[in-house]
Amino acid sequence: MLEQKGGGDLKFLLRRSYIHHKYHKIFYDFYLRARNGEKLVFIDGGAHAGVFSDVCLALDGICYAFEPNIYLSAFLKERYKNHKNFIFSDKAISHQNGTMKFYIPEDDFISEGASLIQRDIKEENAYEVTSIDFCEFLREVLTQWNKITLIKLDIEGAEFDVLKALIEQKLYERIEFIMVETHERFFKNPKEKIEKLKQQISQHKIKNIFLDWV
Repeated sequence: MLEQKGGGDLKFLLRRSYIHHKYHKIFYDFYLRARNGEKLVFIDGGAHAGVFSDVCLALDGICYAFEPNIYLSAFLKERYKNHKNFIFSDKAISHQNGTMKFYIPEDDFISEGASLIQRDIKEENAYEVTSIDFCEFLREVLTQWNKITLIKLDIEGAEFDVLKALIEQKLYERIEFIMVETHERFFKNPKEKIEKLKQQISQHKIKNIFLDWV
């Protein structure tokens, strides 16, 4: 728990992970629930350096974290190697299993802008990573846990296909909160991309998917 395990001040951890202030109360509610013995289950999609994972672990939650960047992956494996609640995968979250090119900005090889979407990044600044069908993964997790507390998706453009599949398969019904940082700017038709996703959310009357994570 926060004060017991050296997790630090919750307000500090929330600010450090750039969580929008209007969502802070959700995490204070999580804190009370955890204090009352509830096991919280989080998924950190696009863990980068682990700042959101730190929030999850400070709440004594189970944290499934994904980060395909080979440098950040090595860092995370070392940093959390002795933490039993941190379950790490170096696979890329996608809507399908396979291998995909992972594109790294030329000027920053540990950039948060690394993506499965090529954009204007040169082919030589890419390497292959294993991708997972995220919905398939969620179904596996839900065989162990009755529900998932919160999913954070910051997967640099891949979120559109992932959310489409998640909505079509109605998996959102067993997740309390799905917080997404959208990257429609990565596409040639950004307005169309985000509006189509918003329409899909509206048509299904979904109340637990939020597209303004930060």
